[in-house]
Amino acid sequence: MDSEKRSVFQRSVHAVRIVLYGLLTVPVLYALILLVGMIPLNNDFAPAEDGVTVFLISSPVHVELLLPIRTEAIDWRAQFPDECFLDLPRTTTHVAIGWGNKRFFIETPTWSDLRVATVAKALLWPSTSCLHVSFTHPDDFGKGVRSVTISVAQYERLVYHIESSFRLDTNGNKLPISDTAYGINDAFFEANGTYHCLNTCNSWVGRAMRVAGVRTPWLTPLSQQVLCYLPDHSLAGG
Repeated sequence: MDSEKRSVFQRSVHAVRIVLYGLLTVPVLYALILLVGMIPLNNDFAPAEDGVTVFLISSPVHVELLLPIRTEAIDWRAQFPDECFLDLPRTTTHVAIGWGNKRFFIETPTWSDLRVATVAKALLWPSTSCLHVSFTHPDDFGKGVRSVTISVAQYERLVYHIESSFRLDTNGNKLPISDTAYGINDAFFEANGTYHCLNTCNSWVGRAMRVAGVRTPWLTPLSQQVLCYLPDHSLAGG
């Protein structure tokens, strides 16, 4: 092998080593960040004896908040015009609210619609976000539901976190995303914030819990991290 070919070969080997090093290093660094992120905040938290019960509903990869529609802090039904939804049954008692990657949320109504390319793009490239709002009832959910009771003052802080996540028009109105609902009682809205692998749907819920003073890891990109310090309260029907 002459010197020029040897030089090209050596450069190629060096490039391959760099790529392999990167492929190995990135997951290790991410795992270390997740491990350090398990350090809990609000260690002095104690559930309120008389307050607002907040539910967290989860799947293997996604957590949303499930809140009573009406409390002394806020009436969630009044925050969303009826025309944003095809139908809102008056028997519903709670509202589920989740934040996440806009494309993933809208294009993945069920797990059968999940696409690897959609997941990869959501995690690897900072992208726009949206909020999903669904009027429902706790009995619609079963296993994997957690709950915590917080004071009215703590709940007001949580409400502020949620409300500040909605992107507003010049008149201060929330911005619904048309023709994107999964069913008759849900809707999507434009949101503030950029989604990426360290700022996921679960990170948003984790921040909500920390803002409310609940004992929660300081970093929560994974659903299991959001729930790890909360008791399991599976509901009837699961």
